Amino acid sequence: MEDDIIAAGAEIIWVLEADTSGVAGTADSCMAFMDSVGSTQGWCVGDGETQPVPGTFDDSPFSIGRGFDIVVPRSTMVIEYSTSHGTPAGNDNLSGADVLQAVQDIVGGL
Repeated sequence: MEDDIIAAGAEIIWVLEADTSGVAGTADSCMAFMDSVGSTQGWCVGDGETQPVPGTFDDSPFSIGRGFDIVVPRSTMVIEYSTSHGTPAGNDNLSGADVLQAVQDIVGGL
């Protein structure tokens, strides 16, 4: 879905909060994760290297110890959409098609 999301007008930023061993994410471990899931698009950030404070994404209200997706139009810098994914309980766990639809709706409304 990443090609479709980019074609819809979005950029993808992967943020790795921690690796499978629980070690804070780095740009290198983020790239290794992208490679492991076959991703070829987007920017990679390791939350352990987030500035000015490491762990900013992990400590955000979006994370709550799990993954999340947000859509932030560059023109407004306002979070227009957020959803959580990861462990099943209490998460939205939307599909790539659902995230694509959200991007299309937001970009279409700008």
